[in-house]
Amino acid sequence: MTKREMILFLAGAEAFHTLSHLMLAAPGILPFRYGKLTITPQLNLAAILFNAGATAGLLFWASSTERKLRPEFHGSPHTVQ
Repeated sequence: MTKREMILFLAGAEAFHTLSHLMLAAPGILPFRYGKLTITPQLNLAAILFNAGATAGLLFWASSTERKLRPEFHGSPHTVQ
């Protein structure tokens, strides 16, 4: 796995995390307690903004990372050139 692929994987995980917080923003869900932490609409909004920013930052980082072809995609010794 290349560095760029790892960054894109993490960006996808952050995007999913952002979507999960967007789902919590549905009417009637907040506030709720998670252990000793109470998730309020304001805290959830902060989490949405933070995770969306992290997603955008990771995608920007991935776009500025050089694309490298992995060796298995450069051709096989069994292919006719």
